[in-house]
Formats: sequence, C-alpha cells, structure tokens
Amino acid sequence: MAEPLRGTPQRPREPRRPLDPRDFPGCRAVHLPIKELDDYEGRIEYWDARTGTAMILAEPATLYHEVPSAGVVALVEMIAQARGSKILALGSASLVQFGVEGEREVLMQPDAMFFLDRPWPRGRTLDVHAGPLPDVVLEVDHTTDVRRRKLEVYASWGFPEVWVEVPAPEWMAPRSSRRPGLTIYLLEGGGYVESAVSRAFRGWRAAEIHRALNEATKSEETVAALRRVGRGLGRAAGTSPDDDPFLGAERTESRSEMLRENLRQTLAARNIRVTEAVEAWLSGVSSVERSAQFLEAAIDSRDAADFLRRVRPAGDAPSDDE
Repeated sequence: MAEPLRGTPQRPREPRRPLDPRDFPGCRAVHLPIKELDDYEGRIEYWDARTGTAMILAEPATLYHEVPSAGVVALVEMIAQARGSKILALGSASLVQFGVEGEREVLMQPDAMFFLDRPWPRGRTLDVHAGPLPDVVLEVDHTTDVRRRKLEVYASWGFPEVWVEVPAPEWMAPRSSRRPGLTIYLLEGGGYVESAVSRAFRGWRAAEIHRALNEATKSEETVAALRRVGRGLGRAAGTSPDDDPFLGAERTESRSEMLRENLRQTLAARNIRVTEAVEAWLSGVSSVERSAQFLEAAIDSRDAADFLRRVRPAGDAPSDDE
C-alpha cells in the first residue's frame, strides 16, 4: 500500500498555500473574478478567490473526458438497480468552500460524484464544509494530473474516496503520458492511501472499474462484477432488485410471462386446445402468487372451458361456447 498523501484529520480550510499553476499539469491559468464566476460556462479544475484565478483545461473537454465520466454513471445505475435503491450521480455540480461571511473562497469541479446513502445535496453547488460529502468522486486524467494538488484539497475537505481514471486504450487517451488504469484513493488518518478495492462500492476492484470504463460493450466479466457489487450492497441494506421500480417491474413481467408459457405447454401436453378465451385470460395474468393453483388447474382440467372455470373467480364462469 502506498504512502498517504498527507492532509490532516481536522480538514483545514483551503488554500493552505498560494496557488501555483505548476500544480495543475494540462491546465492554463485564466483571470476570473468572482463577479464573472457564475457566467463562466467551461469546466473549472480549481478556482481561487484570493487571486481571482481559475485553472481550466488547456484543451477543451473532449470524449477522452466525457466517455469515462458518462460511462461510470451508467455502470453505477446498473449497480443501483441490482441493489434495489437509487444512487445519486452528479457530473456538473461545483464543490465550494465558503468563507465566514458566506463568500466563495475555493471552487473545484470533479468529473463525477456519487451519493449512495448520504442525504442528497440540493442546488447547483455543494458546500464542502456543510455537506453532505459524496461517497465517491471521479477524476479523469487525460492531459491532467490531479495528484499534484486536487487530491490534497480533497483530503483537506475530508472526502472519503476518490477515483482517478487514466483512460485506455491508446486511441482513447493518445496524449496521456501516464499508464492507463484506475487508482482508488481512500482517506485514512487525514491522508489518502491507494487501495485495490472500493470502500463505498464494496468489492468493486479498481481493475474491474477500469476495464468496464474502457469496454466498447459490457463483457460477461463486467456484468458479473456489477451484479455482484449491487447484490452485496443490497444485502447490507436489506434491499434487492425487486425494490428497484424499473427492474422490479421487468422481473415481475418476466415471471408472469414464464408462468403463461408454462400453462400453455401444460395444456398442450394434455391435448387441451388453447382457445381464444384461454389466451385472453392468459394475457391478463400479471401475478404469480397463484401459480401453483393455475398449474394444478391445467393438469386436472378436462378441456378449455373446465380450465377457465377453475382459474376464474367464482361468478365469472365461461359460457358454454368457450
């Protein structure tokens, strides 16, 4: 395990030292006074009120940034479905340190951040001292290197987990001088240590995250990892995929369709014709609670009319021509 990037447990207020543009490789310094901050439309790596200086990407944000940050949002959504509860993903909110008079002192914008169980923030900015802090922050290092300063700031603010992704393959990040991969930084004792496994997304390994972010299509290994992590989080929270509104509805429909097909096959095996009336009844089957009763009826029925008498509610008997 690597040596920590030292901060302090007390989360001192930034900046602890003067802004040095050399701490932001791949960025350029621009003059941005606070009165113009709200109107700036680009992405800001770091903004310092004392000097009115913003560090922005030397090159405009490209697919090299957008693909990994958008990709991880989709991956986390799949984990949320497997867990059975929502995970909030943000990609454009600003992290702001406010002064004692409520003025903005420092601002940073990550590529993405995730809230698993903490209260969700409201508004366009997140007060890093009032919280809530995200469970995970993602930084994509294409032409930049957040280890030089941004990690130090995250540590001082007490952010529990930071992911730093260097994209691959080479066509995705042709200008990066760093080795492709994803590094997980966990806050321990006021500083960050590298970890092979996420603490927030229990069991999700850095190598698995990196592979998933750089695949053109999701591999079987990635799908298995997403399901494993989501199910593990669900067990800890007492939830399951059935608790996710969309996935729960899909699973319910799948089980209902399987029951309908089983009933068709059972009737056919007994040489009972599936009439239009039977098919109309089958199309309305949306619950599997009475599946055993329905299957027993299919086995014991003499014909289609007898089957409908057994499965329909009392008083709703079929006519003789059914």
